[in-house]
Amino acid sequence: MRIEVNEIDLIKLLKEISLKTKIKSYIVGGVVRDFLLGVKNLDIDVVVEGDGIEFAYILLSYLKGDIVVYEAFRTATLSYDGISIDVISARKEYYERPAALPTIEFSNIYDDMARRDFTINTLAYDVIEEKILDYFNGLEDLKKGLIRVLHPKSFIDDPTRIFRAIRYATRYSFEIEEKTHNLMKDSIENIRLLSADRIRNEIFLILKESKAKEMIDKLIYYGIDKVIFDGITLNTQHLDTVYVNLEIELYRFLVLFYYLKEKDINEIEKRLRINKIYLKALKDLVFLREQLNCQNKNIRKIRETIEETKEEVLKAIEVMEGEKAEKIIKGKLTVKGKDIENLGLPPGSLYGELMDNVFEAKINGIIATRDEEIAFLKKLIEKLKKGE
Repeated sequence: MRIEVNEIDLIKLLKEISLKTKIKSYIVGGVVRDFLLGVKNLDIDVVVEGDGIEFAYILLSYLKGDIVVYEAFRTATLSYDGISIDVISARKEYYERPAALPTIEFSNIYDDMARRDFTINTLAYDVIEEKILDYFNGLEDLKKGLIRVLHPKSFIDDPTRIFRAIRYATRYSFEIEEKTHNLMKDSIENIRLLSADRIRNEIFLILKESKAKEMIDKLIYYGIDKVIFDGITLNTQHLDTVYVNLEIELYRFLVLFYYLKEKDINEIEKRLRINKIYLKALKDLVFLREQLNCQNKNIRKIRETIEETKEEVLKAIEVMEGEKAEKIIKGKLTVKGKDIENLGLPPGSLYGELMDNVFEAKINGIIATRDEEIAFLKKLIEKLKKGE
């Protein structure tokens, strides 16, 4: 196994540090799983049988980069040009009640693997011995393509594992092992016990995936959408589309909730605790979508919304509505108030009305280019000056 960071062999470096400090270290979890599957993974987890923060600072002295420390768990994250290394103190976890965040106790590599979600994520590479440790038959399940929990209470302890089971099974085209599948179905109601932040995090992790549509379809199949959103319709059409220079989570979030009713916007805010940017984008999306089907369009608000809203909003509408939305989206003006001033009209209340007229001309196909916008403005201003 070989992993390079900043042209340095990470495994050799970890071995060197472990031998010098007498602190055992292991490459664990997803990066081992993906290495064996031939999948690139830039999120590296290192478990140490000792103080993770102390070990991380030693590692940092060799690799440079940035570090963020989490004192409570004695862990740290190092980052370098898209590569992330989490250095974790080996620990046990205890759940005082279903869906609670765990209580931890520092321990050894076996106990750290025993707290993991699925057998395929319990593989650890011992950098000193240069071999894979497989305490829970993860290699066999990896070969068979099976998602299997480690114990019957797994989904009860942490219902977010339900999302992860669906995500891994879909991403790798694996099957959820029969007993695991039954345990998962029996635990779906426990998703209600999760905080809005934890649910949002799982939904957004799905939206980043290349098979997001298939994953959301499976959430719907299992009735998870009803548990979380209670009657709010999710859309999966065009959910896998990707566009350069757009934030993929925001764009897909808007596609996912494309058919949301105005009265349900606050419900989504409450159930997912979305930030102000996402909330504003969602409100803009719902308004513009409804205006497409409105006979008496609010030209001023449409124009201002299109000018101010995120590109992800406009792209979501364009993808979902096609030609129907094209005119309004392409109606986004290039001219500004400064252009009106340059044409000889002092700043004032007429600016908004002039911009509305130009916008309306553009969405009706009368004008298209910036030069035509300027020419149209010029005619309007000349008429005003003549008192027409």
